[in-house]
Amino acid sequence: MSSDHFSPAQDRSQEVLIPLEPLKELLVKLFVRMGMFQVEAEIAADRLIEADLRGIHSHGSRTAERYLEAMDMGDIDPRAQILTISETPAIAVLDGSRGVGHVAATRAMELAIKKAREVGTGTVTVRNSHHFGAAAVYVLMAVEAGMIGYCTTNTGRATVAAHGSTEGGTANNAIAWGVPVHEGAPFVLDMACAKTSWGKLETQSLYGLPIPPGYALDSEGKATTDSTAVETLLPAAGPRGYGLAMISSILTGALAGGKLPINKRKAPEIERSEHFFYVIDLKQFVPENEFLDELASATEAIHKLKPANVNDRVQIPGELEWEMTQRAIEEGLYVHSDHASQLKELAKRVNFDVPW
Repeated sequence: MSSDHFSPAQDRSQEVLIPLEPLKELLVKLFVRMGMFQVEAEIAADRLIEADLRGIHSHGSRTAERYLEAMDMGDIDPRAQILTISETPAIAVLDGSRGVGHVAATRAMELAIKKAREVGTGTVTVRNSHHFGAAAVYVLMAVEAGMIGYCTTNTGRATVAAHGSTEGGTANNAIAWGVPVHEGAPFVLDMACAKTSWGKLETQSLYGLPIPPGYALDSEGKATTDSTAVETLLPAAGPRGYGLAMISSILTGALAGGKLPINKRKAPEIERSEHFFYVIDLKQFVPENEFLDELASATEAIHKLKPANVNDRVQIPGELEWEMTQRAIEEGLYVHSDHASQLKELAKRVNFDVPW
């Protein structure tokens, strides 16, 4: 679930079906070619594909080329060693050492889960890292462990307007919560703090579509619906999105020993990114079945609510993306033809024959 209200761009006539196994094999080969260890290349590939499965192609395999280029330029160290700066039974501060953000974030969430299992909650920050992709994939790690997970990240320069201004005051931080359930779709809130994400704008542009009015400003601070002319995004729900972005920046940029977005001047690959992970072992607060039964009861009641649109059904956050994941696991991924072509070009680097 994202913070915007227009549906993800989708047009089967512009799309190509990609099978999952060859896609992962290709990504791993590409990352290993740049010097990544096999196990870490597989972690990065899994996180990208998990984003694709949820329909978040803007944070999935389409971004692989961007990370490969950053490795080639020396902005990302493919063999970075993740360092522990400080640690207690409940918290840890990690240094990503300019490595792949998906790897550092995965290690951090694994550590937060371990600490939560031992002492009830676990909190881990990561500094000196890079873009970690889609926030949902990390909270789902906690969900799979039967725990509640939260994460946020500091993405770069101030590109989201401060409420009441036409100029950027904070970044478009992603935040995500994940909550386990008895069966079916877990509760997953995954949102940008602006009205939409930069990746969604890229997707709209790819499909030749505009964005709704009131979402973004151009270089002159004027409202625009041209996805290619956007200079500054507007915060979701005005002061609320602005406030969420600010606290996310504080939990990452300040608490992790980095900078808040307004103090970042360079590209994200150079300035680095910071992350924050928090896990709650619900079983240490309340009997697990009692918690899951109450959530199931509430979800069932919500599903029975009268929809505003007779053709729609009322869902919980994350349910749509969960259903997309189940379909993609069975059928494969539908991606834009430009996305498929990009991957096909990358495959030439490792002499890999893609089946699409």
